[in-house]
Parts: sequence; C-alpha cells; structure tokens
Amino acid sequence: MLNESIYNISPILFQNFIISTYGKKVFKQRYGDVYYHFFEEYIKEEKSNIAKEKENQLIELRSLIEHAKKYSPYYASTLKNIEAIKIKNIDDIKKIPIIEKEELRQNIKSIYTTANRNTIKSFTGGTTGKSLEVYFTQNDFQKRMAYLDSFKYKCGINNIFLSKKATFSGRSFAKGFFQKNSNIYWRFNSAYNQRLYSTFDMQEENLRYYISDLNDYKPEIINGFVSAIYQLAKYVLDNNINLVFTPKAIFTTSETLLSFHRDAIQSAFSCKVFNQYASAEGAPFITECVAGKLHYRMDTGVIETNETGEMLVTSFTTYGTPLIRYNIGDRITFAKNDGYSLCECGSCHPIVESIDGRAVDYLFSPEKGKVSLSHLADVIKGIPNSIKEVQFIQNNIDEIEIHLNVDKKQYTAQDEKKIIESMTYRFGRNMFFTIKLADRIERTRGGKFVLIKNNLIKIIEKS
Repeated sequence: MLNESIYNISPILFQNFIISTYGKKVFKQRYGDVYYHFFEEYIKEEKSNIAKEKENQLIELRSLIEHAKKYSPYYASTLKNIEAIKIKNIDDIKKIPIIEKEELRQNIKSIYTTANRNTIKSFTGGTTGKSLEVYFTQNDFQKRMAYLDSFKYKCGINNIFLSKKATFSGRSFAKGFFQKNSNIYWRFNSAYNQRLYSTFDMQEENLRYYISDLNDYKPEIINGFVSAIYQLAKYVLDNNINLVFTPKAIFTTSETLLSFHRDAIQSAFSCKVFNQYASAEGAPFITECVAGKLHYRMDTGVIETNETGEMLVTSFTTYGTPLIRYNIGDRITFAKNDGYSLCECGSCHPIVESIDGRAVDYLFSPEKGKVSLSHLADVIKGIPNSIKEVQFIQNNIDEIEIHLNVDKKQYTAQDEKKIIESMTYRFGRNMFFTIKLADRIERTRGGKFVLIKNNLIKIIEKS
C-alpha cells in the first residue's frame, strides 16, 4: 500500500513518482506468466459450442469444490457430504448450501485458503454495511486481468499496455498539503500509462479542469464509474464543449449502466461504451460483446438466480477466498430464450438482458408497490438541463425526498413541477415528495454515486 503520511506531504510531481513506483509493484503481481498464458488463450478462444462450454464449466466447478474442501476449514465442514466427482452436471450445484453476505463476513477467516503474505487483497465497498477483505492468489488475479484485457482486446484495444488510459474509480489520489491551492485532480501512473482522476473532487466548478486535462492528455481508453463518466459527459453536452480527442472505447464498471447514461456518454465522447460486471469479491464476469449483447461468461464461473432475481455466484478465480453459491445481492435478468442461442458475435455464452443492480435498488409506494431503479431512470432521462444530479431517498412509507443539485441560474418552479408530475405518475397521488436542493450529492466512501437510498427496506420486506 501507499505510505499515506509521506504521500500527503509530498509535492504533486513526487506523488506521481510514488504512485508509479507502487504501480510497478502491482504490475508485477498482475502481469506474469499466468497472465500471458491465459491472455493468449482467451483471445484465440472459439465459444460457439455450448456442449463443450458446459463440459469445461463442470470441470472447473469440480476443481474449485475439491480445492475449497481441502484448504478452507469452513468449506471442509459445509461441503463434507459433497463429493466433487458426483457433481454430474451444473444443476447439481443446488446440492450445495447458499452462503449469504453476512455468513461470509462472519466466517471469512475460516474461508480463506491461503496465508495473508501470499495473496493480493481486495476490499468490497461496504455500501450495505458489510465490508469485506478478500484474498486472491496471484494466479487468481493474473487470470482475472487476462480475461479483462482479452475482453478489451476484442473491443478494439490492440495493446492495453501502450494505450493511454484515463481511470475514474473510488480512490482519492488528489490530496495532501500541496493539493490545497491546486486544480490538479489527477495523478499519473507511468507503470501502466494511466492517468488516475479523483471522483471525490468532481464538483461542478472543477469539471472544466478535468475536461481541459482530458483534452490535453487525449486518452485512448476511459475506464471507471458510470456516474463519474456520465457527469463529465453531461457537462460536455450541456456546455457545448469541443473535445479534441476520440477514445477508442469506454469501459464502465461498478455501477448500473442505464440507457440514459449510455446515450449521453456515447454522444459526448463519440465512441462506443462497453459495459461489464464483476465484483471486488471476484464474481464471474458478464461482459458486453461487439454486437452490444451482455454475456454471462460460463468459463469464469456459475451464475444462478434465486426467487427474487438475486444472483448466486460461484467463481472459478477465487481460490484464495472461495465463492460457492454466494448471494452477492445484485440482480440479473437473462434473455427469455434461456440464453443459449448463438449471438451475432459468435458466442454461445448466455445472453443477459439486464444487470439491475442490488435488490434494494427500488423505492416503495403503498399504492403502486415497488418502483425499481430502471423505472426511475425514465424520470431522470426527462428532467430539464437545469438539474445536474438527482438522488431519491425514502425514510417514510408515504414520502420520498428528492435531492437535487441544480444550476441556480436556470432552475425554475416549472422544472420542479415536471419532476413531481413524473414521480406522481409512478408512485400515485397519495405519495408526498419533498424537494431538497444541495450543492453536490454525496458519494459513498468508495466514491460511488447512489441513485436510490431505501432506508425502509427491512420494514418493506417483512410486510
């Protein structure tokens, strides 16, 4: 990890040096023999034979079960009556008990299969109050990086290492004594040719500095949080800013990508957005192909759904902290044909209709029932340009707070009326709506933007 005390008293140029030095260490962990072996294998793979894919998936599942039983005290107990060789098909996975997030958290030390010093740590964001520290073996992590980079390769990124990258994620690098009077909200990792942009400083008055630097840097790839990239895109469109570069591709992650996000980002940056899903815990991958379809990658794990549509994930790259039928809490909708038709891209891997975010990503109306994030996206899509950001919070069964970050020079009572009318249509006339203006909608500790905060979830689910 970075030495925070030294970093915070260092000039920005030296902070870049510190980050690059640390970046070289991380680079060696992520890119070794295992990475290059699997990267070559992934880019050459042919994925049109569903029978072969199911056979390979079963082999990987048995291997993970055997490893977990042998090296994890927790799984040695919970899987003691499960013999990997008797798992005859993927449906037999249902013989294994589901592990919920709280159970994983409470038993995490007995779930680990390897010593701390031999692993790469990953931390979940803890947005549900259940933050976790997960260990990956070096082989796990290199295999995951190989998969991600092969995905980008197939989207037109021929050399991931040489390409100039702009990344917007939940790390606050723009800090320290010398940041106080600076408008430099990014740092540079020369080990990976990557400029790291702070998502914690993206107030309206600072966005012009971000855009100016992007125009100067001219990244070929933009990666990161949906909300951060969307915020920049909206700023570009609202202010008719001319970008002097065109990225080869934009890869969004960590947050639900909705249609209005995609439309704005593609319009502002004049390039295609590719969606992807994984997790800090190491869930199997869901990636968007060149034909614009999301695929659940069977070669990276098993994804099931429970009766509420929540994902149960089993990942083949979590040998350090095995995930077997783990209820990750996010929701998924598969294509109606069961997902096993050949896509235009040539892949037989199941097609995912949508990744719908967490099961708590809804608000509740006594009259209309649950109103999901995707339905609220239509409210946002139609809001006036005077509104920069919006967040919906429910603390009472008959009231929703609507927090708005607005352009005070343009915002009018008519804009507010339009939002109330749209919300009334979705929630009914017995719901009260309270508008609260804010200079900026707060992010989570991990830098993510949360569109919905349902503080009644426990009460609603019990009723």
